[in-house]
Amino acid sequence: MSRLIAHSADHIHCLDKRLIVDGDPSLSAAQSMSLWVPSERIAVHLVDVPTAPERKWAELVPWMLEDRILQPVDEMHFVIVGRVDNNQLQILAVSQQDIQDWQRVAQNAGVAATSMTPDFLALPWEAGRMSIGWREGVCLVRHSAQGGFAAKPAAAWAMIDSLIAASDIAPRLSISIPDADLVPEHLRAMADINDAVIDWQFGDFPPASNLLTGKFKSQPARTESNTWLPVIGIAAITAVLLFAYLQISSNLYSQQIETVGKQVQSTYSRLFTGRKPQPMEVRDAAELQLSKLFKQQQSLQAAPIATLVALERLMANCECDLVAMTADQEGMRLEINSAANLEIQTNSIPGYQLSSTPGDKDDAIILTVVAKAGGAE
Repeated sequence: MSRLIAHSADHIHCLDKRLIVDGDPSLSAAQSMSLWVPSERIAVHLVDVPTAPERKWAELVPWMLEDRILQPVDEMHFVIVGRVDNNQLQILAVSQQDIQDWQRVAQNAGVAATSMTPDFLALPWEAGRMSIGWREGVCLVRHSAQGGFAAKPAAAWAMIDSLIAASDIAPRLSISIPDADLVPEHLRAMADINDAVIDWQFGDFPPASNLLTGKFKSQPARTESNTWLPVIGIAAITAVLLFAYLQISSNLYSQQIETVGKQVQSTYSRLFTGRKPQPMEVRDAAELQLSKLFKQQQSLQAAPIATLVALERLMANCECDLVAMTADQEGMRLEINSAANLEIQTNSIPGYQLSSTPGDKDDAIILTVVAKAGGAE
C-alpha cells in the first residue's frame, strides 16, 4: 500500500526516498522538517571578535572575510555561530544559490524546511575524541563542539593528520566507514573503526549553526488547522459587528417608539379630557373614550332628547316659561306659560306633529309633540 514516510529530520540527499508514489493528494502536503545539508558546500571561518558593538557584527563579517572568499560577498550568506575558546568568532559561509537550490529540492519533496545544518554536526562529539563518518564517498569530520568539515577521503586524511599534529595531546579517533581498508594504516592503528552508518533522523541540531537566518528564515508551515484561523476570526468579527448593529438598531427603534408615544399622548390630550395615559395605554384609553361618545350620541338620538332638540328652534326667543314636561316613547307634553308669542308663530317642526290646548292660566298652553310615523325628515 502506498504511503508517505514521515520523519521530522533527514538529509537533503535522502528526500527523494521519502515519497512512495500513490494517488492520494493529501499525502503531498508540506511537512515541517529539519534538514542536514552537505558540509563540503559550507566554509567554516574563524575571525577576531570585532571591536564594534555586537549588533553591527552581521554587517561587518562579510567584509572581514572578503579576502578569504572566492565569490562576491553579496552572493554569500553568513551565519555567526558564536565565540570559540581563543576569543574568536566562528562563521559559516555558504552560497545563497546553494541555499535556494536546497530549498527548491525540499519543496519538490513536499517538505517545509525549518532548519538547515552542516551534516558534519550529525556526528557525535566528546572532548578528546575526533569523530569521522562516511556519506556517499565523502568523509565527514567533527573535531570540536562546532568545528568540522567534509572532504574526499584523500584530502580528509591529510587534514586529519594536520589536526593531530597541531594538538598537544593526540585525540582518539572514532571512524565509521563501510570499508576499513579506506583508512590509512597509520591512522588505523590509533582508531576505533566500525561500519555504522549515520542516522540522519536522530541527530542533534545546534540552533546556532542553522543556515536559515535572515532572509532565508523559515516560515511556519500552514496546516489545515491554522488555515481556518482567519475564517474563524472573520466569523467572530462578523458576529460582533452584527450584534453591534442589532444593538444600535434596537436603540434607534426604542427612541422612535418613545417619540411616537409622546406624539400619541399629546394628540390624546387635545381630543379628550382627564388623566393622560401612558403611551402603551393610549389605545385602550382612546377606545374607552370613543365608546362613551357613542353612548352619548345614542342617548341624544332617543325620543325625549331628540324631541327637545327639535323644539329648540320653535321655542327660541318666545319669552315663555316651561312649567312642566312629561315624555314617553310616544311623544312629549309641555305646559308653557306666557305663550302668547309662541301661539302667533307657525307651529311646524319637520318630522313631528304639534297640537296645543289652552292651559289653566291666561297665556298658558299645553303643547303636545308627537313624532310622525315616518320620523323626522
